[in-house]
Amino acid sequence: MGNSVGIPLIVISRSDDHATTINTILRDSGHPVHCTRVNDLTLLGENLAALTPELVLYFSGNTEVDLAGAAASIAQCGTQPPLLLVQNQVDEQSIATALESGARDVVSLTHRNRLRAVVTRELHAHRLRVALEGVLSSARQYKQELRSLMSGASDAIVDIHDGIIVATNPAFAGMLDRSEEELVGEPFMDLFREGDQASLKGALVACLRDKWQEGGTLSVVAWRKDGRELPLDLCLKRITIDGDPGVRLIVPGERNSEQSADELLQSAVGKDPSTGFFQRHFFLERLASRLATPLEGGIRAIAYIRPDHFSRVQADVGLIGTEALLMRLAELLREFMQPGDLYGRFGGTMFAVLVERGTMGDVQAWAEQVQKAVAGQVFEVDTQSTSMSCTIGICEARSTSQTPGEILSEAEQACRSGREQGGNRVVLSDITSVTERLRLTDSLWIARIRAALMQNRLRLVHQPVVGLQDEVQGVLDTRVRLIDEQGEPVLPSEFIPVAERAHMMKNIDRWVIGASFSFCVARQPNLVFIRLSRESIMDESLLDWLKARAQSTRLKPSQVCFQISEELALQQLKEAQQTAKRLREAGFMFAVDHLGAGRDATQLLGHLPMQFVKIDGSLMQGLHRDKELQRKVGSIAARANELKIKTIAERVENANTMAVLWQLGIAFVQGNFTQNHGVVLGGESGPGQQAVG
Repeated sequence: MGNSVGIPLIVISRSDDHATTINTILRDSGHPVHCTRVNDLTLLGENLAALTPELVLYFSGNTEVDLAGAAASIAQCGTQPPLLLVQNQVDEQSIATALESGARDVVSLTHRNRLRAVVTRELHAHRLRVALEGVLSSARQYKQELRSLMSGASDAIVDIHDGIIVATNPAFAGMLDRSEEELVGEPFMDLFREGDQASLKGALVACLRDKWQEGGTLSVVAWRKDGRELPLDLCLKRITIDGDPGVRLIVPGERNSEQSADELLQSAVGKDPSTGFFQRHFFLERLASRLATPLEGGIRAIAYIRPDHFSRVQADVGLIGTEALLMRLAELLREFMQPGDLYGRFGGTMFAVLVERGTMGDVQAWAEQVQKAVAGQVFEVDTQSTSMSCTIGICEARSTSQTPGEILSEAEQACRSGREQGGNRVVLSDITSVTERLRLTDSLWIARIRAALMQNRLRLVHQPVVGLQDEVQGVLDTRVRLIDEQGEPVLPSEFIPVAERAHMMKNIDRWVIGASFSFCVARQPNLVFIRLSRESIMDESLLDWLKARAQSTRLKPSQVCFQISEELALQQLKEAQQTAKRLREAGFMFAVDHLGAGRDATQLLGHLPMQFVKIDGSLMQGLHRDKELQRKVGSIAARANELKIKTIAERVENANTMAVLWQLGIAFVQGNFTQNHGVVLGGESGPGQQAVG
């Protein structure tokens, strides 16, 4: 059993048999210990720091470690675990000598009942002492927070120069339970959890280069002095320190006084006091309201999250500790929250989340990140620790006509199915009669698409592409909308799959290309990305049509970059290579989007002549805290840089992801985060081929 669920002990001896014997005796008495043997004073100090053991047993006469040196090392350890001497004989004189040397008692392997009793006593006393110190520390923290509140809850501020804290105010120092003198001169990164350091480094670099978007906040977790976590939302501002550029980070103070009494009361009543998530009734109200509001882009889905085998987890932390455990779980879930997400505690150990992402692939990637994080976390409650997994059922909200109950029921059934398969997994809901629904729906949609083409009821929408490493303006990604019979826009996810199955994409592509050329001539953007379907790639007449169209509209071909998906490029590699070559010969640019969704992303880069590559948005889900994802995106960026291909990250939703992309050398980003901050605005085209925005 590993340290994550066992009681860590250190055995000081030259013999492995001693560690094995202690392990057997204590496990037989109900203590799930994990013994680490050392026989060196230096190793003892390292293991005391790394393992935070709850007990140390010293085998007299069977080790090269000096007893006085061992006692001194334990005294310098933060938790100061009790020290027991193990000898062949135990008498009052040997006990008195041991106590004088710093030990708590003397035990022997021949009197095992007494050994078990002494160990139980010392573990209990040690845990009580640690708990008391925690309570006292919490009390000190409470007093500090109370003083801050009484002084007006001012913003917490810290100034950074070359990665070192050069100034801070009492509010920031108080949050970390430190003094200003302690913080000044310390490396700033040491205050934060390792998983957040990549995004924090990227944000500092971006801010120093004046690339950080004003108003953007970075969500990170800092360490208090006592080792407890402190979630923070940081605002960054570039400043000058002694003539050199620096960064000021601000944690805004609480401003609840701006809320009305009714708003404060509603927030207090509507949210679960333990987790801070909406309680079931209030979650359902807000869910119904959100589902009734059409999305401008992307998809909505419900995730139903439930811990696995919770009875076993409850046995580890005790009945009273379960609520504190769920609080820790909620803190972990909150790290994955993005703007627009709706979190609710759905009763007991169950949570429901409404997420809005670009695609269902993004939702699944987000859920897998959550599932992976829960499985890899050690949850500590008081002096107990445990691990657990969770199962997540996902259901897409496919239309505004679905009720919250219907969607939640599908997500719950998917979760239940995953638990029956053993748990610790993400399961998509099984939509019944999919083929029949597609057949019936397609017959209706085909007629609507044809009518829209005949009546010029397609529109262009442009999403800005924003430069991270260089300043750019007027770079836009083109999307298409169908305007229905009532004048309402229809998302591509509703009609493009039908058009693909009905082999209508060639006509739609040519409408989009014609309207985009007109848009470029009228608005003169620097670059516009246009997608090509499989039908267009296979169409031998496409290039001649493009040349004629560009000549008739007097378009500069360098304003247009045609893009195809990674999946299409891999399936039709020969045709994609020919198309890319002929487009470049005609003066157009070429790109591959959704790269990284498949297996051999870097290999494809060398097979296709391209000027841009778009990295799939699913890799952005949890990027700021997942080292494996960071390595994958970093390897794509490095390979693209070798080939002089510019990289664009798709579906960037928050500042933390943006900051990591800085570190990885990504050139451009696109997504809701860039749109929400109003960096570059695209427009809708007018009807027909003359659409210009």
